[in-house]
Amino acid sequence: MARDLGITRSTVRCHVQRVLTKLGVATRLQAAAQAPPTSPTAVPRPRPLPPPSAPISALTPRETQVLRCIAVGIGRAEIAKHLFISPNTARTHVQRILAKLDVHSAIAAMAAAHRAGIPAQKGA
Repeated sequence: MARDLGITRSTVRCHVQRVLTKLGVATRLQAAAQAPPTSPTAVPRPRPLPPPSAPISALTPRETQVLRCIAVGIGRAEIAKHLFISPNTARTHVQRILAKLDVHSAIAAMAAAHRAGIPAQKGA
């Protein structure tokens, strides 16, 4: 992000922290979950996210449940509590989802879920 904007990493961290504070959230994932699907004032991305190489249908039913949790900004610890699984199992599900969707972050998985039309439900 710093390279794309031509600013230092420290400045990016400062801006990100201010955004999180203004939104009243603790993580970037939670902030992304609050963002509208499209925004007329959004800054265009230098590189659009590529579509996932594997279809969402490659996910197991449990992985789809975990992806729905990710899509509303729930972190791994909260996913574990919500789905009554251990934190290690939640981490494993998230890792497998990222691998199957060929993405490198929960935010990219969230974007893939939204593109695929996976409903993001608070009760996931």
